[in-house]
Amino acid sequence: MASITAVARLVHINPSSKLNPSLISATKPLFPFFSLKSSYYPIVSSSAASLTSSRAMSYDKQLIAAKKAASLASLLCQASFSIYLSYLIARKLVEMIVSELNVQKGLLLSDVQSKSDKSPVTVADYGSQVLVSFVLQQELPSQAFSLVAEEDSGDLRKEDSQETLQRITKLVNDTIASDGTYKVSPLSESDVLTIIDCGTSEGGSNGQHWVLDPIDGTKGFLRGDQYAIALGLLDEGKVVLGVLACPNLPLESINNKNQNTFSKSGCLFYAQLSCGTYMESLAGSPPVKVHVSDTKNSEEASFFESYEAAHSSHSLSGSIAKKLGVKAPPVRIDSQAKYGALSRGDGAIYLRFPNKGYREKIWDHAAGYIVVAEAGGVASDASGKPLDFSKGRYLDLDTGIIVTNRKLMPAVLKAVQDSLKEQALPSL
Repeated sequence: MASITAVARLVHINPSSKLNPSLISATKPLFPFFSLKSSYYPIVSSSAASLTSSRAMSYDKQLIAAKKAASLASLLCQASFSIYLSYLIARKLVEMIVSELNVQKGLLLSDVQSKSDKSPVTVADYGSQVLVSFVLQQELPSQAFSLVAEEDSGDLRKEDSQETLQRITKLVNDTIASDGTYKVSPLSESDVLTIIDCGTSEGGSNGQHWVLDPIDGTKGFLRGDQYAIALGLLDEGKVVLGVLACPNLPLESINNKNQNTFSKSGCLFYAQLSCGTYMESLAGSPPVKVHVSDTKNSEEASFFESYEAAHSSHSLSGSIAKKLGVKAPPVRIDSQAKYGALSRGDGAIYLRFPNKGYREKIWDHAAGYIVVAEAGGVASDASGKPLDFSKGRYLDLDTGIIVTNRKLMPAVLKAVQDSLKEQALPSL
């Protein structure tokens, strides 16, 4: 009976009045049923609920919920990094004092793990995904919920991951409690695992699907550099809104002189179909409408590329830049923060050319795509075809991704295709 009471307290929640006034009176349970085996059940999209089509409609409620979810997740990430940084400082001091002693130095090393593709995943990645899923379902209780997200709970269910799961659970509950919006009983470890696995939707061309990268740029996050919480919404396979929370990106423009400067408040970019792109600080400054660079002279353009050479071919980007006559050195930063910076005109071109055989995931581009598109930009693959998010969890691409303004796209596309042809020619 106690567990049933706890479940009832969890699922009968009123959304925050300051975030979504129209839903204040909503008391419909978030989950349609429950059992004693688990206290958390996601709403699963049905074919009837998914018949939204691509008709003209407002996504205001979803945008409000998305901004709330991404902002709260950014607070969790910042808290997690502060803990991680304190650990690194403490470990360095220990190493300086007892460097010759055989002591245990891996106190928080389990906060950073490796996935099957060797990419890192942290406590913050999991915690961010839990928070975003949790907030979306609290704020939009009457809507069918489908989430395509990067993480799953497989590794966390292993016996040697119990300590990590405990830290994730504590971090999530502490963030929810400090925010104060949701008056709920603390989530259990079982709840956390179940919420993480709400992100296993395959997406597709039918219905609405949220698309989430809980921390895009995990390596940047671990270095203390750029990363983003990237959240988009698909409706019938089309991206209709996107939010990028970039905790380390300053409100002022970044360039080659100050690309490593940071803001204490960070940036929040958001866009809705046919409504433009806006930027505000994560601390809540008034929103400002942004627009991509309108330069048509490629020699004056600067371009973004991935910080990690393993994520995109720097040599190919260099060849393309040379053909375009670009004089400025590339701006290399992690994550979809590049899309945000491009949307406000910090640079004019973003080039991404992963290693052969790599398949782009939709969560790495969905939110950034609409943020740039609504700011007047355009994105395509290397053949000039628009990005298609309707095929499931992966993008079906030709070679790479090009993002720029409409004036530059023809010249950039030609330079890309010429460089790819040269790269394919055998050496003489």
